Amino acid sequence: MFQELKSSQARRIAALAKAARQARDAELGNVSDEAFGEPPTARGEHNPIATLGFEPLSFDSPTLRALRQAVEALTTSARSELFVLLRIGQGDLAAGDWDRGLSEAEMIGDTAVGTALMGDTDLHDHLMKALYEIKEA
Repeated sequence: MFQELKSSQARRIAALAKAARQARDAELGNVSDEAFGEPPTARGEHNPIATLGFEPLSFDSPTLRALRQAVEALTTSARSELFVLLRIGQGDLAAGDWDRGLSEAEMIGDTAVGTALMGDTDLHDHLMKALYEIKEA
């Protein structure tokens, strides 16, 4: 599976994503979903504030900066592998679809891969789920 990414790197990024998510939630004041007045969806995403991403945090927030630096420090190949983990954790790919995920990452390009990683407020949960699914947790 992993060619360049180490499971320890993925776990570290997951921990940084968790810290960034907690900082974002604290900034929002832990607003309940109901406060947004959105009707609950029958399927799919059930968290309307997830669409805000990390935007409530300032670009230079220490937790967000640490996450961004950790993702940017990875090689392009390692970032692609992290993207595949994200997609597995989201349920969009099966653990056996590793090569398909790498092809998808190559097709959309490194910038879009980085954007997808940094735009997922549930990155921690998705990475940890994927690591468990591929037996790396």
